[in-house]
Amino acid sequence: MTGSALIGLFCVFAFISPAHATDDYAIFSLDAGFEAISINKARKLYRGKTKRLNGKRIELSDWPENSIEREDFYQLLLGKNTAQMNAHWAGLSFSGKARYPREIKAASADSLINWLNDKPNRIGYSPLSSVPKNANILYTISSEK
Repeated sequence: MTGSALIGLFCVFAFISPAHATDDYAIFSLDAGFEAISINKARKLYRGKTKRLNGKRIELSDWPENSIEREDFYQLLLGKNTAQMNAHWAGLSFSGKARYPREIKAASADSLINWLNDKPNRIGYSPLSSVPKNANILYTISSEK
């Protein structure tokens, strides 16, 4: 195959490959008692390095493992894919240092909101376009670099 044929073939596959647009994401709670956090604090939360915010013990949520929201969120916030984060959390869990974020049952904002509504100390993330109006946004992660 010639060089130009390879380049042409590459271009065809580049346009066929499944690409998705990454949305902006918000880390939020339905508890108005939490204050906004920094990027460093957001990263510590989702690395299992922080278990409290504003003196309250928190529970984190996670989208289902095969969801695009989970993949996009970890890529934006930590530069990691789902497999890397699963390995990270497995190590923390095994050592007793932290527990996995609670995986919501379905890849939907409604499922997340229902989970957050059960207890005030819960924190989740979602595409910004799916965050409810009554949410207390703690941090917004922009897909713009």
